[in-house]
This record gives sequence, C-alpha cells and structure tokens, in this order.
Amino acid sequence: MELDIGVRHPMREEAENHHDFKGLTTDYFDRRSETYDQDAIFPKLAFVIIRHADIEPGHCVLDIGTGTGRLALQAAKMVGDEGGVVAIDLSAEMLTQAHFKAGMDNLSNIQFIQGDVEEATFDNNAFDRILCSSAFVLLSDPHAALRQWNRWLKSGGMVTFDAPGEPFGINSIIAEVAEAHGIDLPYATIANTVEKCKELLESSGFEVAEISPELMQEHRMLTEEALFVWEKSLAHPAWHQLNLLPAKELQQLRKDFETKVHAKAKDGTIVSKIIMHVVTGRKKTDGV
Repeated sequence: MELDIGVRHPMREEAENHHDFKGLTTDYFDRRSETYDQDAIFPKLAFVIIRHADIEPGHCVLDIGTGTGRLALQAAKMVGDEGGVVAIDLSAEMLTQAHFKAGMDNLSNIQFIQGDVEEATFDNNAFDRILCSSAFVLLSDPHAALRQWNRWLKSGGMVTFDAPGEPFGINSIIAEVAEAHGIDLPYATIANTVEKCKELLESSGFEVAEISPELMQEHRMLTEEALFVWEKSLAHPAWHQLNLLPAKELQQLRKDFETKVHAKAKDGTIVSKIIMHVVTGRKKTDGV
C-alpha cells in the first residue's frame, strides 16, 4: 500500500542543527546500530508495545524512533498489504539495519524516513496507530510531541509509548544522586509514576486507554558490574545533562553513586530491577 500521509521532513543536516542534543543522539545510535538488537530488554519491550497497540489489518501506523525496525516490521506484517507503516529515526545507521531486515522479510509496505520527528510534518488524521518504543524520553518536549501526535491520529486512533518507571535498575541510583544535587533528569522522571503518565495523556488531549507497569528485568549482578553502569549510562544521550556539569561536581556525584551502590549491595551483589511504563492513549472521537 502506497501511503499518502503528506510528509515533509528535514534532512539530517537540518535536524542536527536544531539542537546539539539531536546530533549527540544521532551519533550515539549510529555507533550502537550493529549491536543494538543484542540488548535483552528491547525485544521484550517491543513485544509488549505491539501487544498493547491493538494493530489491525489495513491500519496506517507511524513508528517513531524506529531504530533497527523491530516494531515497524512486526506492524507491517500485521497491517498487511492494505495497510502501511511509516518509520522515522534520526540515525542513518539504525535505518540501514531496518532496511536490511525489511528486505529479508520481503516487506514492501514500510516507508523509512531519516529525520527528526519533532520537526516532521504529517497530515492531520493520517494514522490509526502511533508507536514509540525506547525513544519517548529522548524527545526535547514530550508534551508538545504528544499534542502533535494527537493531531496526526485519526479520530479514535491510539498512541502507545514506553517510559522508565520505578525502579529503573541501577540507573535509579544515578537519578537519586542527581536529585540530591538539585538536578532533575527528565529521562528518569518524565513518566516514572502512573499519575505522571495519566497527566501526559490527558493534558495532550488523549483519553487514557491503559497504563501498564511492566517488569522488564530483575536479576542480581556483581557490585563491580553495577558500578560500571555509571560509565555506560553517561555515554547515553539521555544523561547528557550530567556531562555538562563541572568536572569537580561530576566527580562528587560519581562518589555519591558508588557509596549508594555499596550500601545497597549484599555479599558482593546487588539486585537490579527494571520497570517500564507502557502507556496507551486514545484520541477522542469526533464530537466528543
């Protein structure tokens, strides 16, 4: 199915000039593209998103932050030849992986776009479903994005996205330390409670369809592995605010983080538990 969704999107150079954060995000995921699918959480999270999205044959679906295309490919199989999928991502290298997988599956009902969804302009009432997995918390303005997505959806259409809940593994300790220093990390706090998820939807014109806390992972890890999470997380663009701190202050945050990890550890190990909120909102039907 050829999709006519009136898309006008920025080229990569325009997206990168929009904000330094966008370039940082693009570069990070370009580097991650070949190993991204090896992460144990992402396949499980994609399955949960699809389960909540209620995609039907013939639907037109927008997949935001498609990455290597895991959600887009599954959605394309579900909507069939009478439907279609538009998949957008900042990272050219991630989209290379997605293109390859779509070709391997002989899928021709996916349109891949490299660009910034916060700068893209689709026609109003163009989509039946909008999906966003592992990307919502990377948006510059999540509230504004949701309002825009509401306009892109058809009457009664649905959006499904995920965001870190509580706890969020060892990263929760980083967020605690940052908060103690007066630093709010939106990645960890934008939708970490059911109440915040509900407010996000309702303030953007959606009805709450479902807010589901999902256990993604729970395991005991060595204390040394937990301490390494600091370096791994600070390499991620979601935590870029910490990298902007003066070196002395960042060093103190790291010391506080290490102190908390050791305090929570027992017999050389610490439990890491990750909860993700899977949030589904429905655009109000015409006349409501």
